[in-house]
Amino acid sequence: MIDSLLRQHLAGFRASRLLDVGPGYNAFGRIAAHVTGAGSVTYIDCNPDVIAWQAEECRKEGLTAEGLLFSLEPAALGALSGQYDLILCQEVFEHLSNAEAILTGLVDHLAPRGRMVVTVPTKGSEQWLKRINPNYMKNDPYGHVREFDEAGLRRLLREAGLQPLVFLPTQPHYFIAHTWFFGTRMQVEESTGKILTKGIRGFVSRKLFNLSKKLFCATGFERWGRLLPRNYFVVAHKVRPDE
Repeated sequence: MIDSLLRQHLAGFRASRLLDVGPGYNAFGRIAAHVTGAGSVTYIDCNPDVIAWQAEECRKEGLTAEGLLFSLEPAALGALSGQYDLILCQEVFEHLSNAEAILTGLVDHLAPRGRMVVTVPTKGSEQWLKRINPNYMKNDPYGHVREFDEAGLRRLLREAGLQPLVFLPTQPHYFIAHTWFFGTRMQVEESTGKILTKGIRGFVSRKLFNLSKKLFCATGFERWGRLLPRNYFVVAHKVRPDE
């Protein structure tokens, strides 16, 4: 549903420069580029395979791509030049012990009238997955090291100088699919989100994902998002001095 939320909540917003931080193997940067009219996307990732894959996918869709290969450290953000109209930072901050410094550094590169899209897993869903799988995220070098409830995420945004325009609990189909996924000890590449486990478990995981998504869409996705929230979806802008 993140793709639909991007289309809905970025509709009418125009961007020339777009930055996608930690994109993994997803299409969100390209979706946002098409919605906002941006002709190119700049990607930051620590995995060269991700950068190469995103560049090729952009080429297929008539977009140009710039790849910046580095780990997210405050000093490394100096490699960014100028300001961006739109910054995507999705499923990133839960991996960072220095999330506050990184978000502040990114906001420094956000244009005055720019927007930032942030998604993170909800604290409740993270604790649920740890309950059904005590080894969840324990031994992965790129695993989750932070948890965010609504108050904590709002505080992170506020202290970085951002004000939410949209703040939604969402992704209930991922709550269902991840319960199976991590409950049955499937494996995922945490730095990219790439699923490593195949076979019957992978088949059932895909079926649960697709069927639950159809059910929730047919019966009220926003209501299910409040009941079984896997992620928060946020669109924010810079706080102006007079706000």
